[in-house]
Amino acid sequence: MISIVGAGKVGSAAAFSILGFRTSDIVLVDIAENLARGEALDMMQAAPAIEFDGKIKGTNDYGEMKGSELVIVTAGLGRQPGMSRSDLAEKNAKIVKSIVKEVVRYCPACKLMMVTNPVDAMTYVAYKESGFERNRVFGMGNILDTLRFRSYIAQELGVSREDIRGLVIGEHGDSMVPLVGHASVSGIPITELLNGEQIEKIVSLTRSSGSDVIKLKGATTYAPSVVIAIMADAVLKGRNRVMGVSTYLQGEYGFSDVSIGVPCVLGKNGVERIVELKLDPQTKAEFEKSVASVTEVIGKTYETALTKPTSEA
Repeated sequence: MISIVGAGKVGSAAAFSILGFRTSDIVLVDIAENLARGEALDMMQAAPAIEFDGKIKGTNDYGEMKGSELVIVTAGLGRQPGMSRSDLAEKNAKIVKSIVKEVVRYCPACKLMMVTNPVDAMTYVAYKESGFERNRVFGMGNILDTLRFRSYIAQELGVSREDIRGLVIGEHGDSMVPLVGHASVSGIPITELLNGEQIEKIVSLTRSSGSDVIKLKGATTYAPSVVIAIMADAVLKGRNRVMGVSTYLQGEYGFSDVSIGVPCVLGKNGVERIVELKLDPQTKAEFEKSVASVTEVIGKTYETALTKPTSEA
């Protein structure tokens, strides 16, 4: 069973995407009980169309999560136009801390997936507050960024998105690092198909894509929801998929005590292992800047939000 905490646009869309993947029964938890129940009822009525008999329940009772193999946290304040992910850190850290307490109480053996932004900092908070082994706590991270990267490459080349492969590492935010040297079209490096100006445009669009959607419609929904479903499928079915996941580093890539996006094998135990790539000097420098950016947000978050009572969460 999968539990999703947060029945807003992303949480509900993710629940429906998971149903569409025929992955698992779902418990949708939200402090607004009628919202969670209404979303669950709506999805249940649509389920025959996707030929899935899985159960979905909406509730405001955290106790209903008991027995969940995976808990996904989407609850929190959304990023508004003009707001950086770091602006959200303090308020959302309080919310995440209170949720993690309930997860530990009712699902002490689960894997915990963070989606709440800024996701790298919130993954760090969830790891520290839960006391779980690090493989069991991970964030959505760069999988969404990678889908955007692949989409812009396909668009520039006029080829199918299906044939594009790529990776993005670092912060799920402005300092993300699209790995140009590891991107390809059916095995052909994009550096052989695109010039420097085209590649620079693709990288820039990838970095701004989340903000671009927010400016136009106020929030991102479909892309993150399908990423959540892909990750849930990898964990519940033990798919061992290689993805850019936000995870806590303990010396990998030369960094420790920070959660940030790096390639990982995602499977039944959560982060089965971290894949360490040899980065060229320029990419390494960009990754170091990204780590510094996330570390700064984490530091400020702990100095403020998590040293105060959580009553307002």
